[in-house]
Amino acid sequence: MSAPSLHADIEGFLAPLRDANALTAAVMVTSVDGRATIAGRVGELTGDADQQVLLGAREAAAAVIVGASTIAAEGYDRLLDDQARARRQARGMTPEPELVSVSRSGPPPPELMADLRRRHPDALLICEGGPRLLGLMVSEHLIDQLVLGISPLLVGDDSQKRLLEIAQPLGIELELLGLALSGDHLFLRYGILR
Repeated sequence: MSAPSLHADIEGFLAPLRDANALTAAVMVTSVDGRATIAGRVGELTGDADQQVLLGAREAAAAVIVGASTIAAEGYDRLLDDQARARRQARGMTPEPELVSVSRSGPPPPELMADLRRRHPDALLICEGGPRLLGLMVSEHLIDQLVLGISPLLVGDDSQKRLLEIAQPLGIELELLGLALSGDHLFLRYGILR
């Protein structure tokens, strides 16, 4: 195991994602006490730096995988602004990554990911959750890295979703690959060990 990289800025923190081939990364934000929502939405947990991480990962990705209930709660009308869309097009990519909605009535995550990997064999795929989808993806060993933003809040409130919503024990070990700090927000990039 090598020492994790400490990045002075978000761009440096995201560079390994942009440069990776055939990588599936989850990009999530949580409170210090592990809550992924406040009043049923992620909104109050995010800040400018967290948005920079999320949008930077989207800009590099071929596809963004999101649970249907998360799409309904958060709204996913447009994934990127005009400048990011232009940068993607200048690199020969589509203006936006493919948005993939995951629901209980659709194919199971392993089948869905196999199809996405066939269509995007050497690309970055990102999963933005929500917590149930992230739990399923991690339990099925479909995530290679976890990009985690830690918001400087203690939420409490057991009615709010945790980062992972899964009933079964996981026991999955993580390796810290990189970290960055922006204001009071901490960003961690973990490799998921198999």
